[in-house]
Amino acid sequence: MYICVGLVLVFATFLSLRTLGAILTENRVKIIQTILFLFFSCLIYSTPQIPDILKYNDREFELHHFSPAHKYFEDNGFIVPKEALETTANSNIFMFKYEIINEKLFLTDVKIFVEKKNENGILHFVEKSVFKNYFPLEDKILMNISSVTVISYGETIYTEKYGWSDAHSENYLIFEFENGYVKKSLDLDYKKFKSESKKQFRKFKKSEEFLILVDSERMKEEVELYNEFRPKKLHLNAEKLIQKNIFYKIKQIE
Repeated sequence: MYICVGLVLVFATFLSLRTLGAILTENRVKIIQTILFLFFSCLIYSTPQIPDILKYNDREFELHHFSPAHKYFEDNGFIVPKEALETTANSNIFMFKYEIINEKLFLTDVKIFVEKKNENGILHFVEKSVFKNYFPLEDKILMNISSVTVISYGETIYTEKYGWSDAHSENYLIFEFENGYVKKSLDLDYKKFKSESKKQFRKFKKSEEFLILVDSERMKEEVELYNEFRPKKLHLNAEKLIQKNIFYKIKQIE
């Protein structure tokens, strides 16, 4: 957010300089459009997004990085209802709910925001289920995915080292899905999560996939991005970064 405000202030100063008096109006308009685009993009991505939900073992977990129904809707060409509202907190418009039933991952609800008048005639946002709009004869849809997925939950714990603040979750759910079925699952606290990460990395390191990944351009970019603002003492090489994020790299839990 502060970056966005800074952009606008810099732009205002930029336009006020007399040396820019010769800039053509059409160029100025283009600059304004660019700055406004950046500003509103920042507003969207600096606002916490409403998480999708997974129900598992009678508990609900927030999903921040995993939600296969988005791709499912895109692949099937499903169109957003005209009444659906987009806000900075739901840039994806749809809000999905999943449930693991009999070791299978199902989509069980799809919601959107719509406008509705309250008893005083004032418009406000309310959630509306549109699941039946897309699946009129079903009450749940199997999510046919094959991947390893990490879902963090519990308290967020903040740490500081060499002047750099970091954070991790208290607990982690890890699923290995195969065609929508739960092939393996782990429920670990942070200490066990780190231990299991090392174990999985030792096995992954022996694979040909690791040899390809560790020297790939993609991995070089990830290392550069990870180290960019961190103190040098906290820098990681490709191998260490793969170990840290091992569950995002492997395709199955060994």
